[in-house]
Amino acid sequence: MVAHRASLAAANTQYRGLEKLHFPAGLISPDLPVRRRQACLGVRIAQAGLDQAEWDTLYAVERTYFGVLYARKQLRVAVDLSDNLRFYQERVSELVKKGESREWTTSTVDKITVYLRLAETRQAEATRGVERATAALREAMGVAPEVPVIVANEELPLPTVTVDRDQIVSLALARRGELVQASTASEVVNLEVDAQGRILTTTARTFASGADIHARPVPQGFINGEYRPGATSLEMPAFFAGPRCYRVERARNLSGRATAVVDKTRNLIALDAEDAFSRWEEWSHKIPQTRDASEAGSRLSKNTREDFRAGQRVRIEDILTNEVLAAQAQAGHNEALYQLDISLAGLQRVTAGGFDAGFGGPVAVHP
Repeated sequence: MVAHRASLAAANTQYRGLEKLHFPAGLISPDLPVRRRQACLGVRIAQAGLDQAEWDTLYAVERTYFGVLYARKQLRVAVDLSDNLRFYQERVSELVKKGESREWTTSTVDKITVYLRLAETRQAEATRGVERATAALREAMGVAPEVPVIVANEELPLPTVTVDRDQIVSLALARRGELVQASTASEVVNLEVDAQGRILTTTARTFASGADIHARPVPQGFINGEYRPGATSLEMPAFFAGPRCYRVERARNLSGRATAVVDKTRNLIALDAEDAFSRWEEWSHKIPQTRDASEAGSRLSKNTREDFRAGQRVRIEDILTNEVLAAQAQAGHNEALYQLDISLAGLQRVTAGGFDAGFGGPVAVHP
């Protein structure tokens, strides 16, 4: 955001500088009136870039914050599993040493120990996951590495919101800064036709020689194991050479390319919005199933421990299976909550704040 604010300040400075040019600058540079209009449009482009950067930054902070909460929940699952397995290991080992159990042997203790050590490994991985997530949150917030970041112990939210695919796409097309940039940049390129028509020399500079006006690509494309369409970029050299009619024709050709950039950007933004909606739809449908599985797994694990404490005959395979299943179900529900939250944050990002994700707190809305 600091970088985008600097770009906006530079665009404003460029515009003010051109406005300060008076006679005889107009005689020396007959294209000066066009350059002023282009510089004014450059300010709009820079402002749109800053607006979109704010929403992208908000999304980055929300996503990494939810990442911290998610990593903590997964750590708690790993700790609970380790504690439960350690309880069984200690009790079974004690019974085997005293010779009070014919069903359980040292092999039984070894089997529980294997599961326990694997759970402890997961616990160590989850601990590092919390540290990495916190470091990512610090970076997203723009906080220096030496500054401690203390995240409150909160649960992953589960907002109740209504999401409509057509509304999401419509809001994205109406509010996204990249489309404002592409459309305005197309106007700038179209003005170059007029500018070249005013210059009589055989070599003429373009707006690209004194300004950095461009459309932001949405998103970068690649084709390998996964296909993702990429944006089309503007083209404008710093100088045109040749008779005026050819320079005007070349500017008109590049204006046609700029129009294609607008169309491509519009299509990519619509695709981005539809993809964000699909991710939310997928995970919103998974929440009830993962919640039921988590609750059933917790009951299963709890009942097994109560039967064991009551002295009932419990097969070691049932003990291990039930504990691991309960942990996997809880971890799966945690992941579903996390994915749902970041998909809601993604909907807020792709609509540039037009969609309220329901997380609470004040959200600045740009007109």
